[in-house]
Amino acid sequence: MGQNQIDMTATEMGFLWSTYQAETLNHCLLTYFDRIVEDPEIKELNKSSLDSCEKNIAWMKEIFEGDDFPVPAGFTESDVNPNAARLYTDPFILYFQWFIGKGNMDYSSLAINTIARDDIFSFYENLVTQATKLLNDSRKLLLSKGLWVRAPYIPMPQSVSYVKKENLLNGWIGEKRPIAGIEIAGIFYNLVTNTLGQALMTSFIQVSKKGEIHNKFVRGKEIATKHVEVLATALKQENLPVPNTWNTGITASTEPPFSEKLMLNMVSFLNAQGLANYGSALSLSIKRDIGLDFTRLAAEVADFAQDSTELLIKKGWMETPPLAPKRSN
Repeated sequence: MGQNQIDMTATEMGFLWSTYQAETLNHCLLTYFDRIVEDPEIKELNKSSLDSCEKNIAWMKEIFEGDDFPVPAGFTESDVNPNAARLYTDPFILYFQWFIGKGNMDYSSLAINTIARDDIFSFYENLVTQATKLLNDSRKLLLSKGLWVRAPYIPMPQSVSYVKKENLLNGWIGEKRPIAGIEIAGIFYNLVTNTLGQALMTSFIQVSKKGEIHNKFVRGKEIATKHVEVLATALKQENLPVPNTWNTGITASTEPPFSEKLMLNMVSFLNAQGLANYGSALSLSIKRDIGLDFTRLAAEVADFAQDSTELLIKKGWMETPPLAPKRSN
């Protein structure tokens, strides 16, 4: 570490370490996608994501090495077989670009609020810029290919008004008020992300051997399927159309392109994002019954996340994050 270099804080260590895990995992996925994707426009977008991912990994390594911080193991070439048969269709690969952009945007936005050091702030500032561009590019491409699924429409307000009754909060008894646009947004967003998780679990089930890891993927798919049904029902009860879920295609291949370690860690990443998504939706919901749904679904994800973490530890696949010192009383 240079003479004038300021030590990393706990939050800077924690976010960088976690981002390194995510980006090295993304690199494996994008490397495989680059080999199998056929559509020229989707291939170009995926290649741009892969290039950004490689630059981010190199940038983080430089920060780690400059601080004498052991570079995390993360995920490597041993976790991906780019020559495996085609498991995902081009639309899935395009949807996944949006998913990566969304994940990087959410996480880097959270991280940047805690960063003091200039070089680490610059890294996350760049990551936010990358994520915004990827979200925009993937959105435009999904729209141009007729693959984007829009949220339900509601009537435009005719005037400004104020709430006069407590039934704005009601969802169980008494006079119920219609669902608010921001609550529809929370339901729709979680409907879309659970659909993508459902498809990903389907692919992992297809290429994994029977056993406890395979069973974990089966359980993950069951949870995602149930959550899609609960969220769709919430819209139906309001007489709102349920959007067609993103038709994310999985082929018939049974050849695994990824290691079991990567796939099980991917489940943990999905659990973390799912909890964050439900937390955001809950914070924006006023109606009690909708808030209860989000709380219940989040609790189920948290329970599954605990089981997944225990299996990662059992398999020796969970890298130890930066920890505070253990002090005696």
